[in-house]
Amino acid sequence: MPTRAWVTVATAVLLTAQGSLAGFPSAESDVAGLTIGGQVRVRGYTLENMWDLDGADDGDRWSVLRNRARLFARAELPRGVRGFVRLANQNWGAGVTDADTTDRWEADNKSGKLFVDAAWLELTGAFGLPVDVRCGRQDLVYGNGFVLCDGQSHLASTANYLDGVRLAVSPHAAWSLDLLYFKEQERQRSDAAHDDVTLMGAYLAHREPDGEGAGDLYLLRREDQGLGKDVLLYGARVAGRLGATLDYSLEGGLQRGDLAPAVRQEAWGGKAEIGFAPQGAPAGLRPYLGFVGLSGDDAGTPATGERWDVYYGGWPQFGDLLAWTYLNLGGGNAVTAFDPAYAVGSNQSGEVVYGNLLMPTAGVDLHPCAGLEARVSFSRLRAHRVLSGSDAIGDYYQLRMRYAYSPQLSLGLYAALLAPGDAYGPGADTAHELYWETLLKF
Repeated sequence: MPTRAWVTVATAVLLTAQGSLAGFPSAESDVAGLTIGGQVRVRGYTLENMWDLDGADDGDRWSVLRNRARLFARAELPRGVRGFVRLANQNWGAGVTDADTTDRWEADNKSGKLFVDAAWLELTGAFGLPVDVRCGRQDLVYGNGFVLCDGQSHLASTANYLDGVRLAVSPHAAWSLDLLYFKEQERQRSDAAHDDVTLMGAYLAHREPDGEGAGDLYLLRREDQGLGKDVLLYGARVAGRLGATLDYSLEGGLQRGDLAPAVRQEAWGGKAEIGFAPQGAPAGLRPYLGFVGLSGDDAGTPATGERWDVYYGGWPQFGDLLAWTYLNLGGGNAVTAFDPAYAVGSNQSGEVVYGNLLMPTAGVDLHPCAGLEARVSFSRLRAHRVLSGSDAIGDYYQLRMRYAYSPQLSLGLYAALLAPGDAYGPGADTAHELYWETLLKF
């Protein structure tokens, strides 16, 4: 669709939220009611061996520029009506188009096309009740992103949205209940095809007035009609502080339902972190310990699937390199060396499919000067279950740095290395990633 047509669509959505052209805020009548802005992100990548761990194969050796631009318009309208539209474009350098590819991941992630990254309208305090209703394309981020953060992980963090309706009930300042109904994939308009992927459920959150404590309970359902999958997730999260120096976050969930026809899902997953940040510590020092556990499948129980289903906690949470490593590439991913069925339950090429993973972590957060923050970590990766041989996936090192050059511009650096363990077999080479980033918001 031409750029002019997209702009027309964006304007129409915002006008619809108000209900009439005459009521739309203009520069003369209500300047504060309309906000227009954008974002420009540029990354320079060096990636090697993230898929095959074979230094002699250049198929996964990348040295590329990745550019993403976003433009948005936000309207604050009478009677608690809000509207938001964001258009985005990404490219991996001039000439990388892949516009004629039949692989959706390649087309959406590399074509450089302009797309609608968000488009929603919201009623706040609808009909005088403590209820907010948001309809349309939106990002869902809950807790620390363990199960709900990235709705489009097969697009390599190009976009995170889901399409649907969120109804937020807030009877008290400390409590909120979100009721969710979203479509990850609307594959055919006709329901006769029975191939949609749907997320629905409820998320109850409690927040302490001082902001130092949180507690969540959630019940979610992910249904993939094409795979015959219908998985319920029961989960809970707590976070807060112990005294003046210790902070913690604990989250866990159980999955029950149908992984496929005649295959029951019985999986578990958890994520924890505890940090120590004494007041007056040099360079804002905060050592921390973390652990991630995602169950793996037991080959001796073919009628039961014990592998954790990632839901929508894919791309961002365990670092960029590990996300590239766990892409659903079918047999082309080296993870098959110790986990041949690693992508069971995934219907997307390029989707991040974390599962069968134990990951203890030690690290430190630093704030050495105003505007500069850094995190250094070491993780030892193990498989929860293996068919034979070793469970040692490897040692994982990460460095993240970000500097706020100004309120609008930040500079970033990410470096990571995965030293493969015996689970990959002999001859596996080190995988590594380095990227620098500039991010401008206006």
